[in-house]
Amino acid sequence: MLEKAQKCAERLLNLAPKMMQTLRVEMRAGRPPELTVPQFRTLVFYDNHPGGTLSEAADHLGLGMPSASKVVETLVMRRLLQRAPNAQDRRRVDIALTPAGADVLARSRGEATAVFTRRLKHLSDLELDVLYAVLGTLQTVIGADCADGCCAGSGSAGNGCACGGPDGSGCDDDAGQPGK
Repeated sequence: MLEKAQKCAERLLNLAPKMMQTLRVEMRAGRPPELTVPQFRTLVFYDNHPGGTLSEAADHLGLGMPSASKVVETLVMRRLLQRAPNAQDRRRVDIALTPAGADVLARSRGEATAVFTRRLKHLSDLELDVLYAVLGTLQTVIGADCADGCCAGSGSAGNGCACGGPDGSGCDDDAGQPGK
C-alpha cells in the first residue's frame, strides 16, 4: 500500500507543475492586455481573500510593501479594487474586488475552464467520471474543500476555483494565479 501511495505522490508531484503552468499560461492569455501579471495576481489574491490587507497580499505575492502598495493603488485608481476601513480595527484597511475586478477574473477563469474542457472532451464518459471522482478524492486529501472558505465562490468573482466540485467549481487557493 505504501508503495502505491508513493507512486501516486510521485506522479502527482510530476503532474502538478505542468497543470499549473498550463493554467497560468491560459490565465495570462485571458487577462486584459492593460493588466500586468502582478496586477492580475493581485486581483486573484483579493478574490480568494476578500478584505485581505496589503501586508497579506505582499507576502502572498512575494512583493515588498512598497511594490504591493503601488500595484494596489493602481488597481484602486482603475476601480478594480476598493479600500474600506476595518470594522473591528480602525488601524486596518480592508481591500476587496469591485464588481469590475470580479468581471475581469470571471472572464479569465471562464477562458481557462474552456481550455481544460477542450483538452478533456476527448475522454469517454467513464474516463471523465473516474477523473472527476479522483479529483474529488484528491481535493479532500490535500484539504482543499469548500468548507475551509478559500473558494473563489466565497469571493466576489463567484464562479469558483479551478480544482473541481459538484458544479465545476472548487477550492484551490493558488489556482489561476499566474506567475507564481
